Amino acid sequence: MHQNNNNTTGIIKSGFHLALIALYGTENDGVRYLAAHLKRAGYRVSTIFFKEWRNNANERPTDKEVNLLVNLLKKLNPDLIGLSFISSFLCIARDLTEKIKEEIETPILWGGIHATTAPEECLEHADYVCLGEGEGPLLDLVTALSEGETGENIENIWLKKDGEIRKTPSRMLIQDLDTLPHPDHSSEEKYLIDSNKVIEGEPLLAGVEYRIYASRGCPYACSYCYNSILRRIYKGKGKYFRFRSPEHVIEELESAKEIFPRIRRVKVDDDTAFAFGKEWVVKFCKLYKEKIGIPFECLIHPHLLKEDVLHLLKDAGLIKVQVGIESASESEMTEIFKRAPGNKQIMEFAELNKELKIEVVYDVIIDNPLATEEDKKALFDFLMELPGPYRLYLYSLVIFPGTELAKDMLEQGLITEDDIEGKNTKAWRQFRVSLDYPRSKEDIYWLSLVLLVSKGFIPRFFVKWLSQNKYFKKNPGPLFFFSKVCNLFRMAQIGFEMLFNGELTFFKLRQYGSLSKLISQ
Repeated sequence: MHQNNNNTTGIIKSGFHLALIALYGTENDGVRYLAAHLKRAGYRVSTIFFKEWRNNANERPTDKEVNLLVNLLKKLNPDLIGLSFISSFLCIARDLTEKIKEEIETPILWGGIHATTAPEECLEHADYVCLGEGEGPLLDLVTALSEGETGENIENIWLKKDGEIRKTPSRMLIQDLDTLPHPDHSSEEKYLIDSNKVIEGEPLLAGVEYRIYASRGCPYACSYCYNSILRRIYKGKGKYFRFRSPEHVIEELESAKEIFPRIRRVKVDDDTAFAFGKEWVVKFCKLYKEKIGIPFECLIHPHLLKEDVLHLLKDAGLIKVQVGIESASESEMTEIFKRAPGNKQIMEFAELNKELKIEVVYDVIIDNPLATEEDKKALFDFLMELPGPYRLYLYSLVIFPGTELAKDMLEQGLITEDDIEGKNTKAWRQFRVSLDYPRSKEDIYWLSLVLLVSKGFIPRFFVKWLSQNKYFKKNPGPLFFFSKVCNLFRMAQIGFEMLFNGELTFFKLRQYGSLSKLISQ
């Protein structure tokens, strides 16, 4: 039966105080879910967002920002400090932990995907490590510490004692997501440290886009994705892909409309949205139209682009879909990315969308060292054939530790440990593709052509002529310059569209507004 579990303001039943720190991620809902879960259980939680994420322009914190964090922690005086981060920010987590330990004796817990992937490495720095889903383990640890215990033998919590790592098995996955509270978006005991200052309150309050997750996990296990890690860890621990009831999702959105009065768009940010069966979609669409009525967008897998489902979602307010092409080469998709090709379904959707007229963005991965020139040409040819209009989100392949892709490349001797995030920080400089990143002549040539294909104001026959001109293949510089000018023009168009729709905020400008790091679409 559906339950309303939105109460995150439980009566404080203990003096125990937890400080949660999210590194480079004000949009990190993971810490908000944990805070809500602990608050509902009656514990005091402070949430600190340390530095905003800026696409391809992340920098180390200044000495002042580090001191601001340490002084804030001294003022808050928590009983446990938790750090949540992805592998790219391991070096920051390590340095901050060392600095905090110099000034404060409070035990430190690391969590997030890197802690899940490399717990032994993390315990060289942290006192505790939380693997996988954190709600149950963190609550058990806080309860144990508040009662004067050490926190040993808690499933998913590892610690080091007397020089020995105390490992515990993984617990069962949470199967009924409706039992969890909605993420904590209150402004009480929330802090943002960035630009050499501390700002109190929920940092997303001025935003116009609300991100929501209707599920956990993914029905697929692509080799480059963290889901390939978590599926392995949680094998035999319950159903991996789980989803909330439509009512529970709508309750969160009703609450969000009250907290964030400027919302103009909802983004269903699941790895694979609406893969929950038609009955779920029908109920959701009915409730969404009645109670929310805000335009929304979602990420959807090519194999789920069904005509009846799309019509229902469009009627409910769907205005944009993000679809993963990743690669148009069957060998690259199946042998490297371990993902079923969706070219046929994408082409069918593009034809259907001539009637639906939903804005569509296709995700593409480039900078794959295993991609052959035939793979790159296959992508260009497919995009040329694909009916427009559409946008492209280009992502540079980043290799994360513990993924199937990392293991395969290491075994083949194609990369070293230094190429993997954690030791590497490529995602700081190249995540969503910007054109300042160093690439080979071959990659510059194909990237330039891919950029031009998606620009509706450039005739396809002209792009085809450019691709057949042997001069540009040998000398891609002029072609690259032309593609950069066209990309700048397109980004200016998008900026004006967002401004006209009231969706251009200082938050978005800080994330993506650097001209030298301008993303490509």
